[in-house]
Amino acid sequence: MNLRQAVDSGISIEYEKLLNAEQLQVVKHAKGPCLILAGAGSGKTRVLTYRTMYLIEHGIEPSRVCLLTFTNKAAKEMVRRIENKLGSLPEGLIAGTFHHVANVFLRKYARHASLPHNYIIIDREDSLSIIREISKPILPDREISPEVIQALLSLSVNTSETIKDIVMHRYQYFTHMIARLETIESAYNKRKRELGVVDYDDLLSFWLKILTMQEPGEKISRNLLYILVDEYQDTNRIQALILYQLAHFHKNIMVVGDDAQSIYSFRGATVQNILEFPRIYPEAKIFYLQTNYRSTPEVLNLANSVISHNKYQFPKVLKSIKSSGVKPVLVRCYDKHSESIFVIQRIKELLKTAKPSDIGILFRSRYQSTEIEIELNKLKIPYVVRGGLRFFEMAHIKDVLAFFRVCHNPRDEMSWFRILNLAKGVGKVSRDRIIESIREKKSIHEIVSSDDLKIISSAKKSWQDIKKILKDIIETEQISRQIDIIMKSFYHDHLYANYLDAEQRIADIESLKEIAGTWHSIEEFISQTSLQEHYRGEVKDTGGNLVLSTVHQAKGLEWRIVFIIGVCAYHFPHNLSHTDTGDIEEERRVFYVGITRAKEDLYITYYLSAPRNLSFRKSIFINEIPENLVEQWVFD
Repeated sequence: MNLRQAVDSGISIEYEKLLNAEQLQVVKHAKGPCLILAGAGSGKTRVLTYRTMYLIEHGIEPSRVCLLTFTNKAAKEMVRRIENKLGSLPEGLIAGTFHHVANVFLRKYARHASLPHNYIIIDREDSLSIIREISKPILPDREISPEVIQALLSLSVNTSETIKDIVMHRYQYFTHMIARLETIESAYNKRKRELGVVDYDDLLSFWLKILTMQEPGEKISRNLLYILVDEYQDTNRIQALILYQLAHFHKNIMVVGDDAQSIYSFRGATVQNILEFPRIYPEAKIFYLQTNYRSTPEVLNLANSVISHNKYQFPKVLKSIKSSGVKPVLVRCYDKHSESIFVIQRIKELLKTAKPSDIGILFRSRYQSTEIEIELNKLKIPYVVRGGLRFFEMAHIKDVLAFFRVCHNPRDEMSWFRILNLAKGVGKVSRDRIIESIREKKSIHEIVSSDDLKIISSAKKSWQDIKKILKDIIETEQISRQIDIIMKSFYHDHLYANYLDAEQRIADIESLKEIAGTWHSIEEFISQTSLQEHYRGEVKDTGGNLVLSTVHQAKGLEWRIVFIIGVCAYHFPHNLSHTDTGDIEEERRVFYVGITRAKEDLYITYYLSAPRNLSFRKSIFINEIPENLVEQWVFD
């Protein structure tokens, strides 16, 4: 059934009753190139779905409408809303993620991209297997893991930058490998063609390829009369190029987004796509959705003030439909520990009238939640970590803890396996021989001092290195210094070779050092960290738990009560962003997104002291907040 048939059958959509004035303007008049600046909580999904239905109701064939979303969840939600209104999805409507729609077109025009019509889409694991096989002879010492190579190749496609540019601009510690990475990239692409397969990134690059051909590019562009795009601020370079080609003929492209919520540059997204839309389309109309259905006026007053400091933006002022509430609270704490105590005490008080699911605790970086997790576990307050593992479940934290575990208990074979799996040159045979040797020893001192094991030379060197690390740990008193021994010996380089987010993981380990400073011995350290792991199985995400989340993972979500913690210099904004105006503006957008997650109550916390006699400054974002917009509390 198409919408015209639905209307003829007695189904009618009363747009004036279902939409506010701002939304109605878009749904009825967004012809030609249109930029819809949809502020947080302003109903952008509603606008996209009703605009789609409005077009079809007014005679546009569904097959000539293309609705592009950023996630499968968003696509399903829009399709569900259309189906609920009409009883079924209009036949022929092209709707889905960029990758889904790319596959639809590639299946039809595969030969133009020199692809077999029956090409197979390989998943991440299959892609990794090919890269692993190709990179072995090129990087025999495994200076960089296949996972990192895969991430670099993907970033190159999505940003439309060469591998050399990606490395030089973002990951300079790999500059000595540029030529070899380029060789791997070439071999990887050749191997995929030989196998007749494509990976997810190929879907976009081949789609762009066919769109830039006169045939079938012009045919596709002629046929698509209207293109509607969700979350335009999160698009990357290749997606923007695809959209330009799709809209080339009719120029009926409507993009919906909010430059103030563009926070994913680390994934390849660029705020320039939305900022430059009026330049790319000089005749573009700009619509503003500024009516917010989520937050109180007090929360929005703060959000508007914070984002007003960005120079490169489309200025907008969110207006609330809610009645007045309480002012956000700015809380100065003495140190990180007192901050966590404040948050927990306040949550205990709030839980007398609120449900755990009403509360979200947000932070810029994952390591900032560590002490709060410990306090929540002590009180057995159920929580989930949004989009990730709890702190003590993360691989790099478990790697470091494994060294302490075997010092405390040399019979802990699981930790020995973890350590030996990190060691270069230690294969299964050597590992089993080392484990067998450990079983025969009575203490960690005997293990590290023995030298009677016969294994291949590469494994022997790594085993000697491990014993040296353990010996140094035993002979060193402070736990923070013991962690430094692990990091400096090999683990710092291991993180860079195996993870693109190495800096984030190093920051997590620095946080572990700070926490460790409150414990007096390895025994107490191991005991307390083990308790944290013990609690991990007690909570399942049933939707009724308190949520801990980075702001990035929280985008699109909302809570009645929100805490934004650790808003200190070098933490929020992130310490790597202090010298670049564009980076600072993105960090401010991250802060803005955190603020606009709150419906009613908002607490922003910071501290000025740190272990080892260090001191912090307030975040520049706090210094920018007018005093009349917040209550100020002190918790020492």
